[in-house]
Amino acid sequence: MLPTDGDEGAEQGVFFNPQTKCCTYVPTIPNFLVGQMLEDQDVERASGRITVENRIRSGVAVTPLGLGQPTDFQILYTSSSDTLFGQSRTMLCPHYLEAEGGRCGVWKHRAALCVTWHCKYVRGIVGQRFWSTLHKLLATVEDSLSRWCVLKLDIGSEALRHLFPVGVKTKDNIEPRALDRVSDLSDSRNLWGRWAGREQEFYRQSSRLVSALAWNDVVAIDKTELLICSRLLIDAYRDLLSEQIPDRLKATVLQVVSMSEDSYSISPYNPYDPLKLPKDLFNALGYFDGRPTSEALDAIADREGLELDPSLVRKLTDFGVLVAVQPK
Repeated sequence: MLPTDGDEGAEQGVFFNPQTKCCTYVPTIPNFLVGQMLEDQDVERASGRITVENRIRSGVAVTPLGLGQPTDFQILYTSSSDTLFGQSRTMLCPHYLEAEGGRCGVWKHRAALCVTWHCKYVRGIVGQRFWSTLHKLLATVEDSLSRWCVLKLDIGSEALRHLFPVGVKTKDNIEPRALDRVSDLSDSRNLWGRWAGREQEFYRQSSRLVSALAWNDVVAIDKTELLICSRLLIDAYRDLLSEQIPDRLKATVLQVVSMSEDSYSISPYNPYDPLKLPKDLFNALGYFDGRPTSEALDAIADREGLELDPSLVRKLTDFGVLVAVQPK
């Protein structure tokens, strides 16, 4: 995703800033993972641990559930992620270790989003669907376990009411403190209850609680939703392994990112992962019009002189250039 000398990959169209890479996102980190980072005394991860400690010390978006996103980041990302992501130094992750070559300071204990996000996917849409489904499962686990830790460590009823407000309308106005990343000590005490002032120890205790759990224990905490997510993940994994080509295919409407004398670059499913197609192949896509796939391939061979390998047809399907259709 970084530009190369001579712009040999110019047909790609989209590159990341070498000074930021894709690390332009402030991750939400659940309490037990924050605790794992604090408990990890490996010398090689000392710099990353300091970034976590600094984030806790700032008091901004620091709650018993974990480390959240600052208000100013949420506003910028929500309004302009298409242009800022991968580009703006202002959006840099607080755990980005620039002095160490831009490595991730929390890589070993990173949260679900950072575990499962990729700029490009093997098998295109099929791969993207698998990783997105895995993210849903892991994020559900993180949310469930972080709430479970809050209950187990008992922050107190008053603090619970502040952390999980009932019947309170969210304010539309942005508080100046939140926008300036200045913590509100009174609000912090309300959220932390009996653990106020002992935030790091709370996170460490959360880590120890979760570390003792087996998978069956995790499922038991939020059984229905996790079983649904697991079922969907199994289905997505089965699709990822399948090499089957649909019986009928139809070409989709494609956006051409760039073109050369003999090829087109298209972006069928992801602007970060364009596909380069020879012009003769691009022009032959119209034969896939919902007729049986075998008939479309025969027509392309007879009229265009192109013999399309099954693996190529599979790739065109994986990337959303061709989509399966049901017979009328």
